[in-house]
Amino acid sequence: MFTDLVGYTALSQHNESLALQILEEHRKILRPLFSKFNGKEIKTMGDAFLVEFASALEATKCGFEIQKILHERNLSHSEADKIRLRIGIHLGDVVHSASDIYGDAVNVASRIEPLAEEGGICLSRQVYDHIHNKFDLPLVSLGSKVLKNVSAPVETYKVVLPWKESVEKQQMESAKMRIAGLPLDNFRPDPGDEFFADGLTEELIDRLSQVKKFRVIARTSVMGYKKQKDKRASEIGRELGVSTLVEGSVRKSSNRIRITVQLIDSATEEHLWSDRYDRQLDDIFAVQTEIASKITTELAHQMPEYDSRRHEMTTPSPVHPSPDT
Repeated sequence: MFTDLVGYTALSQHNESLALQILEEHRKILRPLFSKFNGKEIKTMGDAFLVEFASALEATKCGFEIQKILHERNLSHSEADKIRLRIGIHLGDVVHSASDIYGDAVNVASRIEPLAEEGGICLSRQVYDHIHNKFDLPLVSLGSKVLKNVSAPVETYKVVLPWKESVEKQQMESAKMRIAGLPLDNFRPDPGDEFFADGLTEELIDRLSQVKKFRVIARTSVMGYKKQKDKRASEIGRELGVSTLVEGSVRKSSNRIRITVQLIDSATEEHLWSDRYDRQLDDIFAVQTEIASKITTELAHQMPEYDSRRHEMTTPSPVHPSPDT
């Protein structure tokens, strides 16, 4: 476990005596809790602790107890006097030497600690695998993170603390109606086809944005993912704060096009719906309307909160599929 006081350096420069007072109080609070959960204090580094535990579950329980006590303490203190802590916990092999420990596991723990929010706890995937069915609080994935001096990305999780759960739920509810229409892939190298795919993407975003209850991410925000094809749906969903992604591809041959569209749950990365459209190129506007209408209908099925009778999309009358579909 790595712990770190939030804003301690800045406070030291502004009010050194208060910073030292907070540092001392935070040490008095934490040290008894380490031993309570069979933790061994390895060393302190200014305002940070490095602690070794007998198990990942005990380390996580200790982290929760620390944040709980600090949360209760902070309720009766001013902003300047609050003790805010970040905690990072990782599970791995270490090498003991004298009174210190070394190894890649120590480095990972120190790198995931800054990923925790103020007053929060960040866990590695290794910790999650050991505790997810034994720990009572929700654990939410933060995705794979590239950490400094760590060769492979590390999947991380955060502990949803009870006093922050309502905020978490509000964010999740807000994300339910947020949709991102990702740039459609063009499977041909012709630049003209690339412009065609981009134009269709923009049209799809425009159609979706006409559904009053949906909150559609702007084209300028999603086009950056055009060259980031290796990103997972869950990562994109977290970065954009959306629950649903619309993605697909365009293939063009002579005067014919084939458009494939999928609806993705960004949290689970599961396909909610997919369909394929084969059309003559001169039928493109009808295709755009049809695709947008189809996606809207599917979203209505997937999201009970959506009432299609109250939030109709302002599009032209439905277009019958062309005979060559």
